[in-house]
Amino acid sequence: MVNKFIKVFNVFCLACLIVIILVIMKIYNLTDSSNIENFDNNSFPLITSNFNSNKQINTPDKVSKMKRPFVNVFDQKGRKLNVILISKPFSGDHHNKIYLENRKGNIFIGVCSYLEFPNMVSNPFEDFTENYKKYRYKEITEGWIHCFRDPENYFPKSMPTYFASESDWSDCNYVKPDPKITEKKYDFIYICLKVKDKSDKCDDWATFNKNWKLAQKCLKIMCNKFKLKGLLVGRKGCELPGGCSDLMETTDMLKYAELRYMYQKSKFIFIPNEKDASPRVLAEAFCMNIPTLINKNILGGWKYINDKTGEFFTDENDLEKHLSIILNKVNQNAYSPRDYFVKNYGPRRSGERLKEFLYKHWEDRINIPKSEVDYLTIEFQKKDYKNCQ
Repeated sequence: MVNKFIKVFNVFCLACLIVIILVIMKIYNLTDSSNIENFDNNSFPLITSNFNSNKQINTPDKVSKMKRPFVNVFDQKGRKLNVILISKPFSGDHHNKIYLENRKGNIFIGVCSYLEFPNMVSNPFEDFTENYKKYRYKEITEGWIHCFRDPENYFPKSMPTYFASESDWSDCNYVKPDPKITEKKYDFIYICLKVKDKSDKCDDWATFNKNWKLAQKCLKIMCNKFKLKGLLVGRKGCELPGGCSDLMETTDMLKYAELRYMYQKSKFIFIPNEKDASPRVLAEAFCMNIPTLINKNILGGWKYINDKTGEFFTDENDLEKHLSIILNKVNQNAYSPRDYFVKNYGPRRSGERLKEFLYKHWEDRINIPKSEVDYLTIEFQKKDYKNCQ
């Protein structure tokens, strides 16, 4: 009788333990995969205890030189801050190992330059569902640099955020027009690189990101109705829409010096991209004083567009209206995109604003005193950088 009672009691205790565990899991949403990256940002708890308890501060010489997805931050002397950016999902455990090895003494912040990251990306050629569950990017970062119109759909209210794109740091002293080049050969340039330059495959990861599907509909109008001459960079060997073969040239990926030359030989840059968080080609075109006709729904870079830099369009249905506007204004020399960009962006101006954001939130943990810092650059050293003219 006693043994039977003990067995019943043990079963009861085990059942209670299981119930307690399930309740705890429910509380922390560990069983709900939607909590990984599609959570309610207003209720997401920012985990800061481990961050704030990290009293070690790495000196500049102790901060590792990083490669993507990690990005270093430098001051005007080329010294590395103990601030490391995460720019895209990890490729695997080897990247997570780098994070774990460097988190002590450093501050990890996200930077949005890869599709919808840190939310789930929509590109059908990749699936990060398990990756996001495993590495939990919003929990291992202390803040985010983002380019989105709706940051509340990406980050909790308690997360420090700064509105900027990596393209803000485009080097306008290096990327600038050659005054000797005045003649335009092309009405427009469109850059849509293949994942593998020499591959015959024309439907790939980059095709989705650069919105080749919409581009083909638009190119058909640009060629057949407007008779525009265009340069398509990166799609050599891919079929063009009907009516474009005689009006468009295609190339493989160009060397950078040649690409800069082609910018200047074009009247405007066509950007139908939508899932693009940091369109560097847009900033580079502006630096070369080339305006843009750009998709209004693009994730990043939309902030640059005004009456001095270019025109928005939505799809093939309103293309003609906005294409006519940009062609007319180009003929009137009514755009001044370089002037706008150098007055508002570039390494120094963008770096001065980044400095204020970082020191506002983490001054007591940054390895270089604020008084010694003039501006900050991302990924590349820009020592004693002078504002562009």
